[in-house]
Amino acid sequence: MIKQLLMGVVLGLLLMLAGGLAMVLGGLPNVAAGWRDPPILAWLLHTTYERSVARRAAAIAVPPADPGQAPAGARAFEEMCAICHTPPGREPTVQSAGLNPPPPALAELATRRTPEEAFWVIQNGVRMTAMPAFGPTHTDAELWQLVTFLWRARGLDGAGYDALLARARRLPAGDGHAHRHGPDGADPPDQAPAAAPAPSGHDHHQGDDAHAH
Repeated sequence: MIKQLLMGVVLGLLLMLAGGLAMVLGGLPNVAAGWRDPPILAWLLHTTYERSVARRAAAIAVPPADPGQAPAGARAFEEMCAICHTPPGREPTVQSAGLNPPPPALAELATRRTPEEAFWVIQNGVRMTAMPAFGPTHTDAELWQLVTFLWRARGLDGAGYDALLARARRLPAGDGHAHRHGPDGADPPDQAPAAAPAPSGHDHHQGDDAHAH
């Protein structure tokens, strides 16, 4: 009896595997960005994403808070992120409107993650979401400035965002935006910037991205 039961379980697993392989090889899954996943699949993918980010971000040490880094972070956000993550007072771009999963607007980004989670998503990106990894092209200092800006952006309206950008434009050229230009994308040894402060672990962004988007 037990042997027959085990054989039935094995046979069932083999049939499921064969069915899944047939679906993949037959091109049955719809990969179009305009097609919405069934609720169970959307839940599975999103939960996997959330737990993966939380697990990998847990070991990140958050530098002390320094709100003075927010203008440089705002400038970086405007240059690299605003096209997808809509700032307050603006309409979504055609790029953000056509993405699946939809990228969260700045107002949502500012409250949805802890600083270490935000840093991990910005540094590493998220597969199959259009969220790029900025770690290979930016220093940790620059990424922490972005995280600081997200912390500062909580409750920010359109006028406040524009005012922060105006402050950012008065910063010296290159301040907070020293990309890696050394061999293999690394900073030259005598020019590697120190880690920039970011919100402390006691001032976390709570909630459900990085799109994580």
